[in-house]
Amino acid sequence: MMAGEPRVVIGLFDSVEKASQAAHALLSLPLPEENVTTISSVPLPDGAVTRDRRPIRFPWIVVVFWLAGALGGLALTLVTYQVYPMITAGKPINTVPPAIIVSFEGGMFAALIATLVLGFRSIGLGPFRSGRKVFDRRIHEGRIALCARVDTGDQERLAIEAMNASGGDAVRAEEGEL
Repeated sequence: MMAGEPRVVIGLFDSVEKASQAAHALLSLPLPEENVTTISSVPLPDGAVTRDRRPIRFPWIVVVFWLAGALGGLALTLVTYQVYPMITAGKPINTVPPAIIVSFEGGMFAALIATLVLGFRSIGLGPFRSGRKVFDRRIHEGRIALCARVDTGDQERLAIEAMNASGGDAVRAEEGEL
């Protein structure tokens, strides 16, 4: 294995306090804050152990899909009126309320599909998984996993020592991604 290949150091903790202490120990190393994260079976407040400073782009993509779906629904109703005109008093008419309903339903359908696809992608399910994710079954038993992406060598050794010194259990380094 070449030096400098990224690996993930994972340690399990019984309490938020121990995990927070280990996170502070990891951040005191020359380790970027975005390389340290937690995995827990219960939601933890942001900053209780680590902070996630990545911007959330998920809602904006859903809004774009909603607009595209609404425009598709409107186009569908307009094409339908042209292909199957409703003749009233000898003139074809376009009715607005059905067009609004179909546009809304098209937008909601596109937003739902975008939410499902992006949700699966963000948690790494299905064909969107790019590599092996680190995980431990004991997280479901209430343990808190603290993970750090490190380079092999001294950075990996220092991260393992910092987690062990903070009360980490089953601290190990493995190949994978956060």
